[in-house]
Amino acid sequence: MKNDDFNAIPVEIKKLIPIQRIGKCSDTFSSLEIKELNNPDIAYKSITKRLLDVNKWAYYATLTNADFILLDANGKTLDELAAEGFFMKVRFSRFQKIISARHDFVHINSIITVRNIFGDAIVMQLQPAYNPAKLGSEVDHFFTAEASNTLVLYRNAAKIHLSIHGRNEQPNFKVSKTTKKIRNILFAALGVLAVSKVQWKSLAHGLLNYNEKLL
Repeated sequence: MKNDDFNAIPVEIKKLIPIQRIGKCSDTFSSLEIKELNNPDIAYKSITKRLLDVNKWAYYATLTNADFILLDANGKTLDELAAEGFFMKVRFSRFQKIISARHDFVHINSIITVRNIFGDAIVMQLQPAYNPAKLGSEVDHFFTAEASNTLVLYRNAAKIHLSIHGRNEQPNFKVSKTTKKIRNILFAALGVLAVSKVQWKSLAHGLLNYNEKLL
């Protein structure tokens, strides 16, 4: 079923998802039936805004205790919609809080609009990054810099689709501090890869379904 869902993504969108080369990958899919919505156009616009409103992602991802905070290039908190070049600091779950109080950091590499006959699709790509509030360029994330998460929102005649595609995911052991290395080894050994997939599934479902009955 996963392959069928992935193959159903329009070609012009699919080519924006990085090729899997190393480590692990994941694909998370969620969708809404157009026929179940009172006004599909309003619903789609609302979901698009939710997707870009990073600071509220934790509100929609109800299955886990995650934090998502939007930052500018200097690491200062932003209260606005996401844009290319911004950063995010992320804490994925209560599990992460137990073994580490630290956040991980990602960079918003791109937010691309793809136009089609049913409405503009949005493709947002995130990649592990350094902490923009600190000097240096060491990746401050439990995945290496080669990893990425690509969030894809689009619609067709039957459904509104939201999918999240993890690529080239492998634990980040190339860190300068021993405490960081131990943390990342623990994350890898104790299943943070699986925890992050649950988080993305929860987020995808929440972004699509929050207040659905009002739309």
